[in-house]
Amino acid sequence: MGNTIKERTLEFIKHKNISVKEFEARCGLSNGYVTAMRKGYGADKLNNVLTEFPELNRDWLLYNEGEMLNVTEVVEVTEHGTPVYDLDVTCGGRSRPIVFADEHIIGHVNLPNVSPTAAIIRANGDSMEPHIHDGDWIAVREVKNMNVLYYGQVYVVITDELRLLKYLRRDEDEQHYVILRSENKNYDDIRLAKSEIRHLFIVENILSLHIKL
Repeated sequence: MGNTIKERTLEFIKHKNISVKEFEARCGLSNGYVTAMRKGYGADKLNNVLTEFPELNRDWLLYNEGEMLNVTEVVEVTEHGTPVYDLDVTCGGRSRPIVFADEHIIGHVNLPNVSPTAAIIRANGDSMEPHIHDGDWIAVREVKNMNVLYYGQVYVVITDELRLLKYLRRDEDEQHYVILRSENKNYDDIRLAKSEIRHLFIVENILSLHIKL
């Protein structure tokens, strides 16, 4: 186990099976930041890392205390808070339409990092691993303006036939198409016409918890 924050960061990156460059990009760090690290992160950069990787134990990273990963939190549903839907979104090649209707709500949860206006659904499949695992709960928010897209972020994309959880990437014909990309390299990119998108949800949080239904 590493004795410095830099060494523990590299250990976590290896655990996630991603490159240092990808870790830096996802956390908003400059290229070479981790390699050049001497003491540790500044407050803003630390917040970026822990927001992007909520499963990473802050005390372990900073002080080598406890385990690398946070213990999964058990959360019971309540009558008020962020709605939890009995719905899943596919991280794979098969899917079906999604409807956020009252009859699909199985409860609510109150979490400090999730807005009550979001919706919580379950991920299904392995195409987004190791970033998002099969069975993870995710908090999503509907995108009202399709002209404002954050390329490189994870979205739930709804068409007449599909509901997919993918990275949104820029297509060469940006006006008419987007690229849907998986984390798992065994899955090919999907070139999708923007006109086929019926609803779009940005993933606000990946929840490292077990929701007790």
